[in-house]
Amino acid sequence: MNRNVKLLREARASLLGNKLRAFFMMLGLVIGVASLTVVICIGEGTRAKITSKVAEQGSDIIIVRPGGARQVFAPATDRSIATLVEADVEAIEAGIGNIRYISPVQNQRDWEVIAGDQSAKSTIFGVGPDYYLARHREMGKGGFISQSDLVNMAKVAVLGTETAKALFGTANPVGQSIRIGSAAFQVKGVLAEQGVSLGGNEKDDRVLIPFTTSSKQLFGRLYLEHIDIQVRDRHKLPQTAGQVRSLLRERHQIHSGAEDDFFVREPEDVVEAALATSSTLTTLLMVISGVSLLVGGIVIMNLMLISVSQRVHEIGLRRTVGARRQDILRQFLLESVSVALAGGLVGAVAGAGIALLLAWCGVAVSRITWLPFSIAFVACGVVAVLFGLYPARKAARLDPVAALREKQL
Repeated sequence: MNRNVKLLREARASLLGNKLRAFFMMLGLVIGVASLTVVICIGEGTRAKITSKVAEQGSDIIIVRPGGARQVFAPATDRSIATLVEADVEAIEAGIGNIRYISPVQNQRDWEVIAGDQSAKSTIFGVGPDYYLARHREMGKGGFISQSDLVNMAKVAVLGTETAKALFGTANPVGQSIRIGSAAFQVKGVLAEQGVSLGGNEKDDRVLIPFTTSSKQLFGRLYLEHIDIQVRDRHKLPQTAGQVRSLLRERHQIHSGAEDDFFVREPEDVVEAALATSSTLTTLLMVISGVSLLVGGIVIMNLMLISVSQRVHEIGLRRTVGARRQDILRQFLLESVSVALAGGLVGAVAGAGIALLLAWCGVAVSRITWLPFSIAFVACGVVAVLFGLYPARKAARLDPVAALREKQL
């Protein structure tokens, strides 16, 4: 019989002969691998969801915000940074070729909007005709702001679905009149429902009006909250973003070495920022998983040492009938690796099940891939070798004569 096959059978027989010891050797690794698998599955699911959300909201969109600080998501409060103006929008549109749609954007929170005897607090946005195209928005009812509305500073409005429900319930708002502050506006359309953005902003609770109307009649200011740009070729988006930076630095007369007074946000910035919010928790859970694997390895080593002391006579007997030190070493390592890999498999399956359960309960987003299983087997193999080598070497170095004599005593 092949020596390796014989050693494998003997290792299997030894483990099956003491199932309780094998169970405790596996337990620590099962816990560690299960927690590691849950972390990886949730991490993969979160990354996939974020990437999908960015693609859904526009992986071809550049947003320019005023102020030099990094501003990936919309600010939580209204700001008064006057470094972007409509002339910047016109210069970008005229000077950069890879632009499909562009729109200036103003906004201000907590305006009272009234329709009949109903009222609601909402955010008012002053935008251009291409805004909903640049942001991949669709119309649910009616139409959007036109170039004519912009030129004539028309008092027309497009509502988000939440604002429309708050003011009109189930009735059709198109053609109805609303009041924003003291000014009367006619509802021209309702945007299709979109939900919450990655930054946590409600995209359906808003009122959109022509930019000229907001800047010259409602808000009384010319500076912008941001500029929304949709590129023609998304593969050239980083290059286009660089061109926007260069153009604005030149327009704003920013000298070499000085910081920008604006921030150009690319889709990759959104992905990085969204993933960064969960990085601390992920790191903590990874550390806990690593500690569990370490504890599992220590348990394996201690139980293997106990096994060696209990099997001294067996080792001595095998040595006297021709077994080499290398055979003893390999058998004990096979036992350690077998237990560790079995624990890794059980832990990975259990972790995947927990991840799916958390996803089903709506606690987290999970995605099952081969990655956690691969990492589990590699990690368990490494733990088995590192912590099983010392007991295996101790067993291999036993003197057969002394071992048989110790048993007889």
